[in-house]
Amino acid sequence: MKTVLLVEDCEGDVELVRTAFERYSGAVRLEVARSGEAALDLLRCRQVGDSPKLPVCILLDMCMSHGDGIWLLRGLDDTPGLRDIPVMVMSETGDMLGPARAFGRVVGAVEKPARLHEFRKLVEDLARLAGAMPQLVS
Repeated sequence: MKTVLLVEDCEGDVELVRTAFERYSGAVRLEVARSGEAALDLLRCRQVGDSPKLPVCILLDMCMSHGDGIWLLRGLDDTPGLRDIPVMVMSETGDMLGPARAFGRVVGAVEKPARLHEFRKLVEDLARLAGAMPQLVS
């Protein structure tokens, strides 16, 4: 089963994303890390062994209280085996999205919509996209 790693510290946003991904539970499993540091630790542990269990993509909130998105993107760049994981970045404000686009692995950058139904639609579109992505093999 394909996995998407959500890196998000806001409980409300985590629940919204989790609910949207439940529609695709047969094809995509959502895993959550509450900080950039936790995400990098998890990914490094998952890449050990003959068959790494890496996510097909990362959905990354750029503004977190512990380890922002830029820190995680740099950590991915510095870790062989994690450099090829595509990342979709999101932020409540657009000012964090520009610097994130400079990283080659960032495949998209979106501002979190203020309206709940717009955010839900965005997440559902991302879940559908993740289900269509090929599984990465290191």
